[in-house]
Amino acid sequence: MEAKLYRRSRDKLVCQLCWHFCKLSDGEHGKCRVRYVKDGKMYTKTYGKLSYLESRPIEIKPFYHFLPGSTSMTFSSYSCNFSCPWCQNWSISKSLPDGDFFKPEEVVKAATAFGDESTCASLNEPTLLFEYLLEVFKLARNEGLLNTMVSNGYMSILALKELKKHGLDALKVDVKGDSLAYSLAEGKVEFVWKVIKEANKLGIHLEVVCLLVTGVSDSLEIVKKNVETLSEINAEIPIHFTRYFPAYKFKAPPTKIEILEKAVEIAKKELSYAYIGNVPGHKYENTYCPDCGEVLIRRYHVRVFENKIENRSCPRCGREIYGIFK
Repeated sequence: MEAKLYRRSRDKLVCQLCWHFCKLSDGEHGKCRVRYVKDGKMYTKTYGKLSYLESRPIEIKPFYHFLPGSTSMTFSSYSCNFSCPWCQNWSISKSLPDGDFFKPEEVVKAATAFGDESTCASLNEPTLLFEYLLEVFKLARNEGLLNTMVSNGYMSILALKELKKHGLDALKVDVKGDSLAYSLAEGKVEFVWKVIKEANKLGIHLEVVCLLVTGVSDSLEIVKKNVETLSEINAEIPIHFTRYFPAYKFKAPPTKIEILEKAVEIAKKELSYAYIGNVPGHKYENTYCPDCGEVLIRRYHVRVFENKIENRSCPRCGREIYGIFK
């Protein structure tokens, strides 16, 4: 299928989907390996080629302030525009499209059949499904569903605005660390923060995840810097510090739990909501009122056992709680 978001520059085509802005000649592929030029046009290999399609708890994304306790029809494709050596989903992010073809309406039909309240493009980098997402999101919205993405946040501002226009409601963004982490991923952290800032302006629900990779991004100085940057954009945006486990090419030991706890303590000084991920049963899986400390949502891993939030407010002190709630 012919791709969207590209322009001509002399004898090359410039892909405008993400911040790499790859300049391609005939026969060349972009960094993502799924957008390519042929006979003077740019094409995508991912349209409708899905690696996964299943209903999953929204907490697994993680979204903790977006329809807590609901499920989302989750779908993914193949490849990625980053090269993280610790990738948790490397089996699809390092592969080229090889799945079954699904029409956009099949995703929406599956969501309604399972009683899901949203769709979620996830697992590999969903930006690479851009043309497909525009259609899925529009159809889903017509059926009363909300739309979400779990992303590395490297889409261009142009792509972000198009996604919003077609029905994107919520965006979970991975902030991988500082310049060292992004040099390993072959990206630049400042572009991710630009996307977060713009998404906040556009009114997209946001949650930020920081995977604290041992020896790469688990420094408390990096944590402080990321917390400060997020606070300057919007101190209400939840931040999740996720425990890393060895995966793909990276064999460093798992993140120490005490580092995750210190990260939350640092974040709570400037941000309203901070969480720990990949440590089932930890108290920082719960949502607390930033003002009075009331436990608002009790969780265990991806399950919600209690949700006290009423009209987006704490029932004890009336404090408004950031998020999209039933």
